[in-house]
Amino acid sequence: MPIKNTKNSLFLPNFCDLKMVFAVVIIGELLAFILTLAPLSIEQQRWNDLALISLFIQWNGLLGSSSLCILRPFFVNYSNQFVATASYLVLLLVIIFVSELSFFIIDYYQLGLIIPSTTHWEFLLHNLLIGSIISALALRYFYIQHQWRMKVQMQSKTKLQLLQARIRPHFLFNSMNTIASLTRTKPQDAERITEDLAELFRMLLKEQKELIPWSEELTLSKRYLDIEKQRLRERLSVEWSIENIPDEMMVPALLLQPLLENAIFHGIEPEINGGIINIKGEFVHKQLILSIENNNSKNPAHRKGNKMALDNIRERLEVFYQGRASINCEEINGVFLTVLKLPYLHDSESSL
Repeated sequence: MPIKNTKNSLFLPNFCDLKMVFAVVIIGELLAFILTLAPLSIEQQRWNDLALISLFIQWNGLLGSSSLCILRPFFVNYSNQFVATASYLVLLLVIIFVSELSFFIIDYYQLGLIIPSTTHWEFLLHNLLIGSIISALALRYFYIQHQWRMKVQMQSKTKLQLLQARIRPHFLFNSMNTIASLTRTKPQDAERITEDLAELFRMLLKEQKELIPWSEELTLSKRYLDIEKQRLRERLSVEWSIENIPDEMMVPALLLQPLLENAIFHGIEPEINGGIINIKGEFVHKQLILSIENNNSKNPAHRKGNKMALDNIRERLEVFYQGRASINCEEINGVFLTVLKLPYLHDSESSL
């Protein structure tokens, strides 16, 4: 019995997508040019032939794409081997249908432009041979592309898990230091921070997701700041300005918290008087724009660590968004500014 597929593991592209339909039209037109220019002899009817060949190829391409689009929900329930065989047979049936229809029209209206001395069977076999080769090559290309994409996704997930594994122990280490520093002097505060930390890690370990809703990431980050606030007291001030960001927007887990930790460790903690962290977020043109401002330390060692942490986050963004997200940093008059831009993702798009 065929093994069931998932939508993400089906090797065929989505021919219901307008971009894919457009690609089929363009590739079909290029193929028509090749078939028209292939003969070495110079003929007066070459451009007339191009129009008819283009029409013939477009019929095959669009009907074949439409058929695979209609059958896509059915193909999801079967293995890629079955899907490849069924798709190949469907494309051959489309070629036979279009060839028969074309021959009938040309013969009925006595056009004689493409097949002046070709019999019915020769015309059909000629088209079927060319179509079978092109269809086989196309399906093989789709399968190889699918295998490559699955391999890249697996590598990306593994790489992402390694990157996140670096962050979580570091976060726990800093939080435990905070608790240790308050255990003797302020045991009640230490107890409260321990409870906050337990709740925070309960959220982190509840379900190991690579992408979480923005609302959860925001709650997690605020809990972290509450823990740091207990340690730094009046040395740490935080100002939030978050506007119209959809709660359901999916973002990488533990993305905002390391940026805040970065701002505290490299900007607030080294200063005797501490400082202010300004966090601004807005949703513009289906894009989250988040900026974090904090005073920058003059210590070169702190600046080096700052760069290492940001490079880590930049690498995570590349794994998730493949160039569609960005993080930029600059220092202006002693203020360190980090600007993060993420495209909108909803839950159905959150798998890599």
